[in-house]
Amino acid sequence: MKMRQQILYLVLGAMITLCLVFIIGAGPDTAQVGRYQISTCLKRDWVYVYVIDTATGVVKFVDEKNENKPFEEIKSIK
Repeated sequence: MKMRQQILYLVLGAMITLCLVFIIGAGPDTAQVGRYQISTCLKRDWVYVYVIDTATGVVKFVDEKNENKPFEEIKSIK
């Protein structure tokens, strides 16, 4: 009887774990995943950060002045 109860708990725990994995992994499909890429360059003790919008091809330079701004508010490189 004890062995049967342990197997039941094992199966129940596995099913609960699988359900949680499926629930957590389920979400809306968004095209925003992987949209922005970051490129860095080190020159003379300064790190230059370039953010690339892969959907539109816009490249923007990020420095201390616009570090916490949204992507739309940063001026693009021409």
